[in-house]
Amino acid sequence: MAGNLISETVGAWRSVISLLADRRRSRAATREFWAMGWDECTGILNDIGLTQGEFDAAMQLPYASEDMLTPAMLSIGIDPDTFDSRQIARDRLMSRTCITCPHRRQCHSHMAAFDFESHYQDFCPNRGNFAELLGKRRPILSLVKSS
Repeated sequence: MAGNLISETVGAWRSVISLLADRRRSRAATREFWAMGWDECTGILNDIGLTQGEFDAAMQLPYASEDMLTPAMLSIGIDPDTFDSRQIARDRLMSRTCITCPHRRQCHSHMAAFDFESHYQDFCPNRGNFAELLGKRRPILSLVKSS
C-alpha cells in the first residue's frame, strides 16, 4: 500500500514537471516566432489559416511547440515531402487543424508509445485527410465535379 502511494506521488510529480517544461517550451517557441518580425509571422499564419488570436490560443494547448503533423503522417505511412502530400496538407489546412487540435495530449501519448497509427482514427480531426492521402477514399473535389 505504501509502495502504491509513493509510486502515485512520483508519477504525479513527473506529470507536473512535464507540464511545466512543456509550458516553458511553448513560451520560448512563441517568443522565437514573434521575434522573426510581424510581416513574416503574419505571412506564415496566413499560409496556414490562423489568426494571431488563434495562434496565441493554440500555444496554450499541450505540446504546442511540437510539430505533430509530420510524425503523424510518417507513422501511418505518408511521406510528408511528396508533392501530393504537401499540396493536400496546404489546401486542406492540415497544419491549422493539427495546431488547434484539442486532442494534442492524446496524440502525443500515442506518438510516444509508437501506436498512433492504431488509434488516430478514434480522435484525429485530420483522419479524413490522411485517408485521402493513403488513397482510401475518392478526393472530395472529384465528388463535386462528378455531381
